[in-house]
Amino acid sequence: MSARRSILAAVLLVGALAWAQAPVRREQFIYSILAFNGKDYAATFARAGADSLYLVAEVDNFLTVRNAFVYYWPITQDWKTDTSVLNVPFTGTLQLTGSGLKEPRIVTPVRYTYYNTRGEYELNWKVATGQEADQAWQEYQQLMEDYYGRVQEYQQARAAYDAMLNELTIRITRMRDQGQDVTRLVEVLQNLSSPKEPEFPRDYIVPPRPVEEAFVLNLPVGEYAIRFFAEDGSVLEGSERRVVSFRKRRAEGIGLEVIPGDKWTRPVESTTPSSVLYVDGSADLYLRPFFQQEYNDLYYEKMQRNDASGNPNVMKWVRIQQVPQAAIRLSGSGGQEQVVREEPFFVEQVKGASLGYRIVPYDPQGAHKDRDPSLQAFHVPIA
Repeated sequence: MSARRSILAAVLLVGALAWAQAPVRREQFIYSILAFNGKDYAATFARAGADSLYLVAEVDNFLTVRNAFVYYWPITQDWKTDTSVLNVPFTGTLQLTGSGLKEPRIVTPVRYTYYNTRGEYELNWKVATGQEADQAWQEYQQLMEDYYGRVQEYQQARAAYDAMLNELTIRITRMRDQGQDVTRLVEVLQNLSSPKEPEFPRDYIVPPRPVEEAFVLNLPVGEYAIRFFAEDGSVLEGSERRVVSFRKRRAEGIGLEVIPGDKWTRPVESTTPSSVLYVDGSADLYLRPFFQQEYNDLYYEKMQRNDASGNPNVMKWVRIQQVPQAAIRLSGSGGQEQVVREEPFFVEQVKGASLGYRIVPYDPQGAHKDRDPSLQAFHVPIA
């Protein structure tokens, strides 16, 4: 009996702990924010207790207003929303004041989408609004519809090919067993070619998202105030917020991503000219220079996650994108100089007991045909 009581007590204790750890969800008015951070879009939200929104100046940022359940998640130590249970958007207008505006500006919601088109490098973001947004979404839908149509045709052709292959194999086997001549059928079999699977569209790195409505804020540097007006002209209680529009302090700085040839999954970054890289000479290095921009640490962190912390007195470098068509000049201790050009490389898995990876020159016509290079980098021979 004592053992049973112990087991029951343990079960009740575990249940009580689980219940105690369940987050408390509260219905709140929130601003959902899609903010451009210099390289892509970061989604966050401003809950009832957050008095300020942080946005990069002079770029398109998107705001929506809604009621949602909000809760604090202790495991990750941040605030989250549960829109699967409650997600009620509001319709109305946004009033914008402050920072040199002579009179309040009324902002109305617009239909929008955004996407990143594929190029030689990664930063090709585009924003479309109104009819252009509808057109961009329709073009993407048509692109995918055409692709899936080709996939269906391929599957039908593949099924017919497999059926023909199976039929010929059975006939050839049977005729050989009967001592008959199978030369013609073998020739037919050898001339069969399997249908080629269609490639997935490569037009986008990030495809257009479904068209939605939002308030688009593209503001000069400064501090503003916003509040939300419902359709009946009343101000929604709790909608007042401060908006901090900030810009980068410095731009087009150059940083280096350093990839060891034997540890390509563990790169390091050098963001300042005073950085020193210590290597043991056992592996070559692959360098990727990137543009970086310098932002206020507090502003940038809160722009990406509104409840984040940061230091208002510290500036931080943020990686933006790889420098296109660059060259690196290497200088040795003896005064020799060498110019290294960017090349494509492919990462291959090492076979055998040692496992691991190795970086090799990209061979588009041979071993790496129909595959993309793993990286564009500058090879610095060290080993």
